[in-house]
Amino acid sequence: MKRLMMMLALAAPMAVLSVDAYAATATAAVNNVPEANPQVVVQSAIDSLTARLIKDKKQLQRDPAAMNAVVEQNIAPFVDVPGIARGVMGQYFRQATDAQRDRFTTVFRDSITRTYANGLASYNNEKIVVKPYKPGDDANRAQVDVDMTLSNGNIIPVLFQMQRDGQGVWKARNLIINGLNLGLTFRKRFADVVGQANGNIDKAIDLWSPGPVEAIKGKS
Repeated sequence: MKRLMMMLALAAPMAVLSVDAYAATATAAVNNVPEANPQVVVQSAIDSLTARLIKDKKQLQRDPAAMNAVVEQNIAPFVDVPGIARGVMGQYFRQATDAQRDRFTTVFRDSITRTYANGLASYNNEKIVVKPYKPGDDANRAQVDVDMTLSNGNIIPVLFQMQRDGQGVWKARNLIINGLNLGLTFRKRFADVVGQANGNIDKAIDLWSPGPVEAIKGKS
C-alpha cells in the first residue's frame, strides 16, 4: 500500500503540478506558444517536485507537516480542485447546496493532501519518463502519457487528462494509472458513502475519505 500511495502521489495532479512549473509556463500558456504544451507542464512539475523530495528527503520524512506543506503548495494554482470535486460528487452535486459543495471541495482537498503526503515519503528515485505529446482535435483538452518504473523493474503507465482554464493555463483534471481511472473510482467511493449515510449529503461529507484503492500491478 505504501508503494501504491507513493505512485499516486507522484503521478496525481494534487501532488505533481508545482509552483516552479507554473512560474515557467503561465505566461507562455496565456500567449498560447509551444512552451505552453501540457507535456512541458507535466515534465517541469515532475522535475521540480522530485528534486525537492531528494534534496529535503530526511527532513520531509521526519516532519509530516512539512510534507503536507509541500503538497498544499502545489495544489490550488494548477489543479481545478472544484471541478474535480464536482466530478467526484457526481449526481449528488445537483442535489447539494452551494454550502455543501464548498465544504466537500475543502474536505476533498484536505483528504487528498494527507493521502499524497503520506505516499511521497516513500519516494526513492523511481524513474519517471514523460512521453512526447501528441495534440488532439480539441485545443483545450489534452492527454499526457507517463511511464513510472518501479524498483522491481515493473512499468506503470500513467495518463494525465489535462484541460486549459479560462486564462489558457493547463491544469490536471483526472488521472488514469494502469487503467484505473481515479476520477471514476472516487466518484463511486462518494456514492457508496452517500449510501452509507442513507442519502444524507452532510453526513456523507463528514464520512468522506479517499478509501482504499485497489492494488496496481506493474506490467513487464
